[in-house]
Amino acid sequence: MRSVLRVGAVVAAMIALSSCYPEDVPTSASTTTSAAAPTSVPTPEQRRLQGMLAEGTRMADVLALPTDIDPEVTLYGRAGVLTSAMLVVMAGHSQEMKAVAERNGLLSGFISHRTNGDRERRKDLTHGVMRFPDADTATKAAEEFGDTAASSPGLLQNEAQTPAPLPDAPETRFSYLEDRGRFQGMAFTAVREYVIYTSVGATTRADLERIALRAIELQRPLLDDFRATPPADYPDLPYDPDGVYALAIGDGDAQRGAYRRRGAVLFAQDQPRAATLFGEVGLNAMANKDTTVYRTDDSSGAQRLGAALAEMQRELQPAPTAPGVASSSCRSDPQGGANSWFCVVTAGRYVGEIWAKTQDDAHRLLEEQHRVLLAAK
Repeated sequence: MRSVLRVGAVVAAMIALSSCYPEDVPTSASTTTSAAAPTSVPTPEQRRLQGMLAEGTRMADVLALPTDIDPEVTLYGRAGVLTSAMLVVMAGHSQEMKAVAERNGLLSGFISHRTNGDRERRKDLTHGVMRFPDADTATKAAEEFGDTAASSPGLLQNEAQTPAPLPDAPETRFSYLEDRGRFQGMAFTAVREYVIYTSVGATTRADLERIALRAIELQRPLLDDFRATPPADYPDLPYDPDGVYALAIGDGDAQRGAYRRRGAVLFAQDQPRAATLFGEVGLNAMANKDTTVYRTDDSSGAQRLGAALAEMQRELQPAPTAPGVASSSCRSDPQGGANSWFCVVTAGRYVGEIWAKTQDDAHRLLEEQHRVLLAAK
């Protein structure tokens, strides 16, 4: 669920630096499990890379929810598969972070960023998990990530962070930086073949330590429950196992992908409410491109979900929907902006969600999404 409440301009500019997906990996409908006829045959390397991306979307299901780590980070910022390029953008750090990930054979991962939206007492939380080939490599990667944070400034920093022990987590590589009354900290924790990455921005060092410890506490048991795909099986791992990604419109960006219920919660503005709502309506799959498509167990669940999604945008004003598009509604922000138009449409057990800059763009996407969902099974 995108929103007109966006991440800050600085973070947005960083995100715009990279799409964070390998450019030559086909993730369109032609390479999913849908009935669409393929237009090209992926090479073995493309299939392997696509499998790594698919594994990343699977890892979204075991990422600790940011609002469980810190209930104050109520505003969605960004989420996506954690490629090495995405790590640079989301860590707000140097290319050395990317080099560490690639040198140690990063297989896949998932990451999410949220904020509290308070300009005076701003708090940011970026939390992710990375998977490496084995436990020894993950330990080495965590150490090198920590060394990098302590030896090179971030993209928006003038100096490197200071290493420090993290209370009750001696295995964690932690560092922090104080700048004009604001603290920024990074924590890297190896857990078997995984590295837990948590970055926090807050007004006190105590907040950094508390949130980093909470993230580790919640993340460990979730990783214990994850059944990782053997890397040798990546070429055969379907990118769109439920056929929902094929129904979304456009190409999307680094947030694109196919997710199950818990992964879908990571993209919600109100995560606690979404976690409850998605269970109540029987949400079983979601996919992001330029539009978002949700699938529920039955049409009644889709109707309830569509109504709830629209109600969640009550800060926007009611706006005209596209003529002839049944079971749809739109809302907009009179002040404008990149995502100032919101529309939702239901068809059968599917719900389509559209965010756009203008009414024309919103209605065009809405009409196209409606046609696709009407034809879906």
